[in-house]
Amino acid sequence: MRGIGVTWNAIISGYCQKGENEEAHRLFDAMLEEGVELGSVTWNILIASYNQLGRCDVAMELMKKMESIGIIPDVFTWTSMISGFAHNNKIRQALDLFKDMLQEGVTPNGVTITSAISACASLKSLDKGMEIHSVAVTMGLVNDVLVGNSLVDMYSKCGELEAAWKVFDMIMEKDVYTWNSMIGGYCQAGYYGKAHQLLLKMQESRVPTNVVTWNVMISGYMQNGDEDQAMDLFQKMEKDGKVKRNTASWNALIAGYLQIGEKNKALGIFRQMQSCCVIPNSVTILSVLPACANLVAGKKVKEIHGCVFRRNLETQLPIANSLIDIYARSGNILYSRTIFDRMSSKDIITWNSLIGGYVSHGHADTALDLFNQMKKFELRPNRGTFANIISAYSIVGMVDEGEKAFSSITEEYQIIPGLEHYSAMVYLYGRAGRLADAMEFIEEMPIEPDSSIWAALLTACRIHGNIGLAVHAGENLLDLEPGNFLIQRLIFQAYALCGKFEDASKMTKLEKENASIKSLGQCWIEVKNTVHTFLAGDRSLDVLYTWIQRIKGEVKGPDTQYGLCIEEEEREEIGGVHSEKFAFAFALIGYPSAPKVIRIVKNLRMCGDCHRTAKYISMTYGCEIYLNDSKCLHHFKNGHCSCKDYW
Repeated sequence: MRGIGVTWNAIISGYCQKGENEEAHRLFDAMLEEGVELGSVTWNILIASYNQLGRCDVAMELMKKMESIGIIPDVFTWTSMISGFAHNNKIRQALDLFKDMLQEGVTPNGVTITSAISACASLKSLDKGMEIHSVAVTMGLVNDVLVGNSLVDMYSKCGELEAAWKVFDMIMEKDVYTWNSMIGGYCQAGYYGKAHQLLLKMQESRVPTNVVTWNVMISGYMQNGDEDQAMDLFQKMEKDGKVKRNTASWNALIAGYLQIGEKNKALGIFRQMQSCCVIPNSVTILSVLPACANLVAGKKVKEIHGCVFRRNLETQLPIANSLIDIYARSGNILYSRTIFDRMSSKDIITWNSLIGGYVSHGHADTALDLFNQMKKFELRPNRGTFANIISAYSIVGMVDEGEKAFSSITEEYQIIPGLEHYSAMVYLYGRAGRLADAMEFIEEMPIEPDSSIWAALLTACRIHGNIGLAVHAGENLLDLEPGNFLIQRLIFQAYALCGKFEDASKMTKLEKENASIKSLGQCWIEVKNTVHTFLAGDRSLDVLYTWIQRIKGEVKGPDTQYGLCIEEEEREEIGGVHSEKFAFAFALIGYPSAPKVIRIVKNLRMCGDCHRTAKYISMTYGCEIYLNDSKCLHHFKNGHCSCKDYW
């Protein structure tokens, strides 16, 4: 019977190695029926295979069944279970299994200890990690390089670099993972100098560096904002280090440039990566897409989408979700909807991305229809959903429904509202003109209002003409951000409007003191694959200026019945023509035929006069204008704006 058992074990192992676990399980059951004596080896083969496939629940059932027929799980069984749970993000269960193993009197081996310590590293659980370290010392396993490496990694991730160094120093036969763990620990803690010294020591040792060593250092320097040092290492790794760059090497640069706000450099690295025939992966795409989250990057989004399509990455849920979000932000909500409709599997992020996209484009009815569809699928809304939905109710003027949505956050879904929800409620009341309700809501908030709350109230006061409350909102904004030049300018105008000339003169003095840091109106427009920049008051653009002056006489003046003239940007009489007007002129007179769509990004809130001009141009020239300012996304078409004149 023993020879038969060995044969069956070999067959079952073969199926497991090919990933055909169901067939292996069928043969396993057949062995039981034929009365073949099953030892722990057979059970362990199947348990290990299910754990490797992420089917930890089936593996656990097999272990329990094993015990029920009198076969005691050995160290290999327990190690397989602990390792399986740890590798499948069931970290706490893995540590519980390790505890159960010790209570059962089973002695762990080096692999068991390594898996358990790695689980502690994932949780950054220093206390449990130290307990397992003690077990390793008792068992005489600390000289095992695998155990030592896991301890260095665990202590590093828990921020205990002295303890990590002590373990590192005690390991006699260090391998590349030992060095990488310690270098990574120093980088994670921000000690890039020490990490670099260790890299040099590693190069002097008999242990050759690998691609992970260099990637950790490159990533560390980029996170520290030291792009020159990171790029130097990137160039040296193949020349001096004799290590071929991989996709992660390029990803480290892309993510780093984005982190320090260098979007164009990140996109440049992405293009260079492809020209070097390095295949982007999902991490690359998810890193580079946010660099295109603006109106003048629409073609770049399509370029990246093409790469996604060629690499067959569109079926990956995080990438599809990111494409929905970025297409909406770049002004292409129809592309977002197309991707959404094609997706066979959707999660809450998918729905939130499209709902949020429709809200930002002013299509509140569509956003609310999607929300109702989502509920029919019994998908539970989260924090992001409610912030979008309350904003949607604001746009369509459904205050009661917005209040109900806010109440349901706590009462129905047991979510604690955040500042984004309170801000949305102030926006809801403010847009409806219920300024007293907005102020009462702010006063009753259980958390301290931030700048977004007071900015929402100031917007409402500006639109509905409540100067007293505008001053109150502005003063609170100034308290929160005393060095913000734009807020200083807004509060100066509010003081002047309500006759507080003494306070206004103080603000004028403050403005003069901060003259060197004042914000200048600036915008960007993409025409024929080139992004052009325009500055407010540029006196060198004579041809454009002539066109602007002609249009100025045709644009209808402001409705003086309501509203306050409180603007982020200096009046054109003082600071010169605003930048977006130059962009309008450039797009419309620089080319033989008027473009159907004009896309502009602006750094400040557009003023009322520029807003009226954009509406006039969209109607007169039959074009659409997408303009993203510091407040919202405006879509001008046929003389109307998606913001419905509330921004």
